[in-house]
Amino acid sequence: MFPFPDEATRKALDLGRREVFQTYRVLMACELQRLRPVVGALPAGLRRDQLTARLDKVAALAVGTWLQQISERGATMHQAATLFKEVQDSLDGVVPSAVGNPYLVAAVDELKTRIVDVMNDDRNPTHAAVNTAFARLFGSTSSVAKARFAQTVTALQAVLKRTDGRRSGFVCNLSLPDGMGALASGQGDTAIINVGRSALDGTMHLWELAATLAHEGTHILADNPTVDIVYRHRNAAYHLQGQIALQNAANFEQTVCEALGQGGPFPTDEQVAAMRGRTAPRMDSLHTVLASRITRAWVRTYDFTRLDFTRADLPKPVALVLTDLPQDRAYAPLIGAYMEALHAAMFALMRAEGRLVVRVEPKMLNHSTVINSDGTIRFTINSDLAARTPVAQLLHWMLDELVAEAKCQIPKDTAQLLALILGIEKFDRDNVHDVLNDFYDSFH
Repeated sequence: MFPFPDEATRKALDLGRREVFQTYRVLMACELQRLRPVVGALPAGLRRDQLTARLDKVAALAVGTWLQQISERGATMHQAATLFKEVQDSLDGVVPSAVGNPYLVAAVDELKTRIVDVMNDDRNPTHAAVNTAFARLFGSTSSVAKARFAQTVTALQAVLKRTDGRRSGFVCNLSLPDGMGALASGQGDTAIINVGRSALDGTMHLWELAATLAHEGTHILADNPTVDIVYRHRNAAYHLQGQIALQNAANFEQTVCEALGQGGPFPTDEQVAAMRGRTAPRMDSLHTVLASRITRAWVRTYDFTRLDFTRADLPKPVALVLTDLPQDRAYAPLIGAYMEALHAAMFALMRAEGRLVVRVEPKMLNHSTVINSDGTIRFTINSDLAARTPVAQLLHWMLDELVAEAKCQIPKDTAQLLALILGIEKFDRDNVHDVLNDFYDSFH
């Protein structure tokens, strides 16, 4: 480890002690030689770029003017030690503070300068691309979406300002699930955004972090906050349109990806048009319905984990499905533990759904499922069978495959799981219940 110069060493450097100076130069070269390949082996992304830049800065110090300026040698070696420590801390998993975090600041700035500032500036060369992204994700409501996006960026800037390293603004939360960079809580001036390690240490690409913060930022708006109806994987957000698109956070997230030209490939305009309304291919639409229902179940079971079962009961539609679960408040710890396990099962199911690929083939005799070497779950069904089978049965067949792959222990079987998802749907939040029903019914 490259040592920070203590008071005596720094004095020796500033007084021109040759042996101390030469020792530091050798150690600097050795530390660069040690860290270069370690940093170079990191996955491509903002973190690797930032750490490489720090090492480049140290390398530049080795040939800088301080070689001639004896009085600057102590300060320069302290600077080199600081840069080396930042690199090593990142490699060791030490999480940077959320206060003034350069990655959060850069991501919010990316949203402001590359999207908000460009939306209404027709002289900007990316003006058309940004507005096209909004039109593709929101259609006739794109003007409203742009206004809400600008409000979201303003809200994120306010979150940055009130971040205090404790429980305000952006809050470090290392318990977030793997792959989840951020999670919002609350609305308005008291809202917080929990951020995980990957958001704080630069592991995420800048565009990816910017898109994530846009998603979570729309959740915290004081007026018209979004919910999670579908996520952006498998182009599900393009199936939504009108008011329901405005209520879905992933539509704003996907807009960022398109506007920045990252996270593709993106569907063509013709494909987007085909995804919407009753003209959409039936199985594609039902896959989106399944994804939405699983997403809502995951969101709502999280709400259930927050209930105090010594004072509150499970919603009746849910309790009627979970007949094997004791309902008496005397069993509150047991019910609470079950809700935690149920929420984890919904998360596993959601992850499995993210790998589901649905295909319709005229030559298929019935339906079958294959797990590909890349981890995708390929569900193939005969086209005539897909056309004549009731929606509930098609959802049941797809859910069967996800349950098997996710290895869900609860609920006890697919039938109970589907009933639970539908029961949760009946108890969904007032601001999304009717919209969801209209959306799901459009595919029946």
